[in-house]
Amino acid sequence: MSLSVDSKYVRLLSSRLRNFKQKNSYLWNFSCPICGDSQKNKSKARGYVFQKGTDLFYRCHNCGVSTNVGNLIKQVDGALYKEYVLERYTSGKSNNARTANTVLNISPPRFDKVKKQKFFEHGEWVNALPSGHFCLNYLQKRRISQSHYDKLIFSKHYKQFCDTLIPNHGKTILDDARLVIPFYDEYNELIAVSGRALETSDKTLRYVTIRTNDSDDKLLYGLDRLDKSKTVKIVEGPIDSLFLSNCVASGDANLTIAAKNIDADKKLLIFDNEPRNKEIVKMMQDAIRIGHDVVIWPDTIAGKDINEMVMSGLSPDEIESIISSNTFRGLEAQTKFVFWKKV
Repeated sequence: MSLSVDSKYVRLLSSRLRNFKQKNSYLWNFSCPICGDSQKNKSKARGYVFQKGTDLFYRCHNCGVSTNVGNLIKQVDGALYKEYVLERYTSGKSNNARTANTVLNISPPRFDKVKKQKFFEHGEWVNALPSGHFCLNYLQKRRISQSHYDKLIFSKHYKQFCDTLIPNHGKTILDDARLVIPFYDEYNELIAVSGRALETSDKTLRYVTIRTNDSDDKLLYGLDRLDKSKTVKIVEGPIDSLFLSNCVASGDANLTIAAKNIDADKKLLIFDNEPRNKEIVKMMQDAIRIGHDVVIWPDTIAGKDINEMVMSGLSPDEIESIISSNTFRGLEAQTKFVFWKKV
């Protein structure tokens, strides 16, 4: 009964909450009314109401406030809060009514992960595709382990896939077949999808990525699988990240920006092995100057990225070993970098 009452009052409060959206039956997202979320960007929405047991709770990923939904209502609308407490009490949940009067907790406890979105219209999980499917052939050619097939989706009609998932996304998309890579945040909330071109796709657009929210935070792949107590490896490509342990992908060469968005003590930047690429050379030089740990690939390595190295015959374990032996920082990194770059 308390869950239905909580849900009712979240809906009643919705008109007072900026950028309010219902994500699923018991998950709502909006701009935090406590910290304002962002005075510069009114589209930011980092407040979440989510289910835990038979109650709803609130958490803001910006200011870190964490409390029950009763306290959220009290903070935003005092009159509505009185109605809420009365209805909770009369529903026979007096203990929960008293809970609603607890003091707002600014020290955030652990935020439980939500259930991942697993059903996608116009999409099928790769591990469910029949043997011989051309998408499976593509993955086998790239030597992507079957253990990752449950993280990837095949869509025969990527435009329809995106139009259904994110109506009014505003992008022009061809309705071709693509390997779809879903991006989840550290709480398992879907934040983006990226369609990777297959043999039958429009290869002029190798990746077509669309966010599912209005955030302008740096988009990272693999946050849902990250252990921040260990060294976090940061690479450029989402597919590359599947071959390494505790690894996220930036989606571009600006690994330094990606590192700023990861709250971990130890971070390792692994740029593509392209010593003649001026953009990558500059990004790597900046990362070394700032003081990051970086990998300087030895001349004996074939392949410009992790996936190409695997396709050339190296195993993921061998690549991990090479990374470990060629990680540098500071003056040593600068010296190795001078000999590595070719521009």
